[in-house]
Amino acid sequence: MAEEQKQQKIEATEEPKEEGKKKSMLKIIILVVLFFVLAGGGAAGYFFYGKQIMQKYFNKKPPEGAEQTEQKETTEKKKEIVGPILSLEPFIFNMSGNQSKYAKVTLGVEFKDPKVMEEAKKMIPVIRDRILSIFGTKAPEVLMDVNQRNTIKDEIQTNLRTLFQDGADLKAVYITDIIIQ
Repeated sequence: MAEEQKQQKIEATEEPKEEGKKKSMLKIIILVVLFFVLAGGGAAGYFFYGKQIMQKYFNKKPPEGAEQTEQKETTEKKKEIVGPILSLEPFIFNMSGNQSKYAKVTLGVEFKDPKVMEEAKKMIPVIRDRILSIFGTKAPEVLMDVNQRNTIKDEIQTNLRTLFQDGADLKAVYITDIIIQ
């Protein structure tokens, strides 16, 4: 009988331990789920209302009409349509100061409308001559430098605008290919 009482005492002490383990595991699972729900809710709130919350608590008010100007800028970007582009034959020329080096550059010229492009097609020899005179003065380092290409495009565009009655007829110049040998 003494052994039976010992056996019952051992079983009685094991059951609360197992129940305690189950309760602690349940608490941990509930805490983990609660954490993810709160974190997800916070992330969603920031995603949808982050700007308003930041402005409210940091007292940074956007300037009046800022939203309207943002909307205008986005609509203007959408409205900006690429005009017709005249692709010129590649320019092959000797580099300035070095007779053994040459370059091959291909350009595209964007116009305001197709009528201006048709007018420009009649002037291709003059356009090519002006562009070649600009490229002939450039050193190989200038053509290879990516930062200098915008300057070259602006110089070509400024020079070509004088050929047209309205300077706004010429919208942009694009360098589509550069090879230096």
